[in-house]
Amino acid sequence: MRIFPSARAIFAIFGVALACAFATLLLPTNDYQRYQLLRGTIHDRAHWIYERIHFDPTPIDVVIIGSSRTGAGVDPGRLGRDTGLNVVNFSLPEAGRNINHAIIEEMLKAKQPRLLVIGVTEKPSRFGHSAFRYLASPADLLNPGYLSNFNWLPDLAYLPYRQLYLFAAWLAPGAMGMPKHFDPARYDGPAYDTTQDIVMPDGHIKRTDIAAPMAELLRGVKKLEAGNRPAILPGRFADIEFGDDRSYVRRIVALAKARGIRVAFLAIPYYTGTSDVQEAPLYERFGPIWNAGFFASHPADYSDYAHLNRGAARQLTDWLAPKITAALAPSPRPQPAPFSRPPGEPLLPLQKSAAFP
Repeated sequence: MRIFPSARAIFAIFGVALACAFATLLLPTNDYQRYQLLRGTIHDRAHWIYERIHFDPTPIDVVIIGSSRTGAGVDPGRLGRDTGLNVVNFSLPEAGRNINHAIIEEMLKAKQPRLLVIGVTEKPSRFGHSAFRYLASPADLLNPGYLSNFNWLPDLAYLPYRQLYLFAAWLAPGAMGMPKHFDPARYDGPAYDTTQDIVMPDGHIKRTDIAAPMAELLRGVKKLEAGNRPAILPGRFADIEFGDDRSYVRRIVALAKARGIRVAFLAIPYYTGTSDVQEAPLYERFGPIWNAGFFASHPADYSDYAHLNRGAARQLTDWLAPKITAALAPSPRPQPAPFSRPPGEPLLPLQKSAAFP
């Protein structure tokens, strides 16, 4: 009596499951609803990002993107007033460069910015972002992106469930609480202020207008530094160890360059953190690094160990404004060198021609 299924039965079951999973990719879904999957989480403003890209006709001149450090550090409305440009801050909390790439891809479907400012930190991410499986397109989730992407299979395994959930929302948007259509009355405007107080999922409000107590700052720094791991592999294997950051930075830059978009990098330190950027040699191939390391020694500038408070964000924004203006200034046209005759060299006589004797 056979207890375990045969190999043929196992392969048949696996094949049917795989076929069903791929079939979910054919179900009709709504991209706007996909960007609503994270409502009520720390990534709640993802839906606003989609709305700003696709439903607001206001142009986008400058895009700030990165982690929560960049989100808390740059006030897009103030930066827009300082520069006279339309500025957005599309940063989301947590590290992971793949989500930045997904958002830039989405943005380029509808907008043509002039400058992309990518937030960087002292150490790059080894792994992708937790929101990637929710917001990325199916095509992006099917592509592992880089050799050491350990999140690829878990993200891929989640995809069929996500597609079924979005299909249900497509069929019954009201029941799922995920509208298909944009409501201007609920829109947060063209320059969402990412430096404002944050309503956490549990209802707690994280204030950004005050400085954190020193004990809290030091406790956070200790926890952060205890979790930091220096490079394990030799430098020649950096593309494997730090595949998320290095792979997707290159992809983001390639997208930008193909559209004539200039690129720069913005480094914001944690309290007491180093101003050195591990991946500076890579980033500097693509654009300047604007390093705000001078904040690191000022505890009054931090709302917690990793994020500037609102007052410091205003300072950083004003410091950033002239750099952005200069980065977008047209390059001066090279002027021809004035003619000068070497000393002592005689002028040649004019030659007569038949037309002008």
